[in-house]
Amino acid sequence: MPYGVICLVEVHKVNGGGHSHEGNVYLIIDEVPVLIDAGRDAEATIKNVEKFVDLKKIEFIILTHCHHDHTAGVPALKEATGAKVLIGEGEVCDLGDDIATGSYLYEEDPAEFEVDGTLEEGDVINLGEWSLEVLQTPGHSPGSIALHESKAKVLFSGDTILPHGNIGRTHRSGEMVKELVRSVERLASLNVEVLYPGHMEPTDENVGEQIRTSLEFARTIH
Repeated sequence: MPYGVICLVEVHKVNGGGHSHEGNVYLIIDEVPVLIDAGRDAEATIKNVEKFVDLKKIEFIILTHCHHDHTAGVPALKEATGAKVLIGEGEVCDLGDDIATGSYLYEEDPAEFEVDGTLEEGDVINLGEWSLEVLQTPGHSPGSIALHESKAKVLFSGDTILPHGNIGRTHRSGEMVKELVRSVERLASLNVEVLYPGHMEPTDENVGEQIRTSLEFARTIH
């Protein structure tokens, strides 16, 4: 796959169903294996991860934001792996809120789990071959983050940017829209050749153009 092996690092999309209500989960296999987001179907994710790596080798579960379709699987994944859970500092206060997480949309309670650390703008998570830089990208949620690997020109965008010129939902007015536009503008300035989005499929086709189309779309929201 074009988004499989980059340098000496493997990236696998390991979430279960793949339907629109299931946030993507990515397994990065480097010296320090990590999961990006947790999805909702932890059982399927665990089975898929086991195809590639020993669960107990995973050191971190890094959450791009607090929404239920990205966090519901955390309790089971944390128990299975023993990994530490990291999330942007602006999202912690919303984790137990059924409105902020959107868990009410699934007629479920918010996932209950302990956060082991928070991530701030400019933090770097060193995995070995790769180093993921934390970028604050508010708009889809107040404390959304993206993760950029500049050497490999890879971006884990959460729901801020989605393929084919799409973006994650946001409030249709007010400061959140302005923040989203600023966040997409920021990501559009990066040199990105492979995009790993929070929904839809990873892509390496004209990624810069796709992101610029996302920016044009974001600017139309009022």
